[in-house]
Amino acid sequence: MNVAEWILVIMLSCALLIFLVVGILLLVKLIHLVNEAGKIVATGQGIAAKADDIVDNVKGMTSVGGIVKTFANRVVENQERRYAAEDAEREAKEKAAAEAANATERAAEAAYEEAAVREAIRRTEASRASATTATAKSTSMTKSSSAKTGAKSKPGTRRTSIKNKIASKRGKK
Repeated sequence: MNVAEWILVIMLSCALLIFLVVGILLLVKLIHLVNEAGKIVATGQGIAAKADDIVDNVKGMTSVGGIVKTFANRVVENQERRYAAEDAEREAKEKAAAEAANATERAAEAAYEEAAVREAIRRTEASRASATTATAKSTSMTKSSSAKTGAKSKPGTRRTSIKNKIASKRGKK
């Protein structure tokens, strides 16, 4: 190969090397530029979303629909508060009524128990009275029979034992 051909090959090689380096540098710059463009697009979308929210807020505050919506929300909240207060009051009344009913029921049970005790006492006294009457009749019959026969009762006889039973019952009272 001639010297001229070698010079031409070297020049072409250098030119190719320069184009390769410049191409790589431009490619790196393009990649950074694409990343920055993505950040700019994301920021722009965020700004657009905020702008839409601001527009909705302004529209809601100034339009008739927003005023009615706000008024309706306030009315509903006030009704909920009032109903909650009424429910609490009603529950308190029901609780008080239930407690009063329980107290009345307990008082009725106590009165019933007292009446049952009095009835048991009355029956016991009635049975004691009838037993006393029967004992008195048997004693009078024994006296009349012993008076007719002229016999005296001995200590330890049936008459003495009945008197002891009566005396012991009276002592228990």
